[in-house]
Amino acid sequence: MSILKANEYHSDWELCFGDDGSYVPGRPIVEEILKDHLHKIKFVESGMNLEDKLSQGLILGRMANNAIKESNADIGIILCDDDELCPEYLNNISEYFELNTNVLYAYSKINIYNPLFQSSGEANNLNHKYNQWTDPIDPVGKVDASQVSWRLDCCKSMGAWFEDSTKFVKDKPWTKDTDKGFFENLFDKCGNCHPTGLIGQYKGIHNYQLLWHKNAGIDRLRFYEKMCHDLGGVEF
Repeated sequence: MSILKANEYHSDWELCFGDDGSYVPGRPIVEEILKDHLHKIKFVESGMNLEDKLSQGLILGRMANNAIKESNADIGIILCDDDELCPEYLNNISEYFELNTNVLYAYSKINIYNPLFQSSGEANNLNHKYNQWTDPIDPVGKVDASQVSWRLDCCKSMGAWFEDSTKFVKDKPWTKDTDKGFFENLFDKCGNCHPTGLIGQYKGIHNYQLLWHKNAGIDRLRFYEKMCHDLGGVEF
C-alpha cells in the first residue's frame, strides 16, 4: 500500500518483487494491490525451501543482481515486506541524487514501529541506534538495509554487486545478512555512504521476524519455520 501512496508524489518507479519461498505466495497479493501498475513490476521467486537454504545458502543476492542487470532505473532501494515507504521518499531521494551528483550511495533515517500493534501513521520513534549517524560513514554494521539508496552504476559500472549467495559462510550460511555483504562491496568500490537527512521508511520490528532466530542451530530454524507456517496470517 505504501507504494501506492508514494506513487502520488513520484510515478517514475519500477519494482522487482522477490519471493524467497514464502508459505503465502506474495505475487497474488501484489497483483491485487498494485493491479494498475503491473507493467512496472517484475516477479522473481527462489523456489527454495528451508532445506535448500540450509544446504545452499541464501540466494537473495543473486536475485537482486539479476534484477539490477535488467533494470532501466537510476537509483535502487530495498523495501522489505514488514516495512513501508514514507509517502514522499521516492520523490525526495530522486531529487537528492539529482542535486548531489558526486554522491554514489547514501543513507536516510528510518522511523521504527511495531506493525502488530501500530499503523505506520502512529510511528514516532526516530531516536534509535540506526539514526545515530550524521556524517559520511562505512555503512557496514551501522545502518539497516531499508536506509540505503544507491546509483545502479555502483553495480553496473563499478562492480559493487550483492554476493550471489551466502554459501561461502562456513557452518551457518543462513546467518550472513545479504545487505551486509552488499554494503561491504559498496564501501570497497564506492567509498563512504553519505547522509541524506531524509526520513525514508517506516521500519517494522516485531517478535516473529527471522532476525531473532537465525543465529541459532538448524533445529531452531526448523521450529521457526513451523511457527511461521502455523501463525502467518493469524498472529502476523
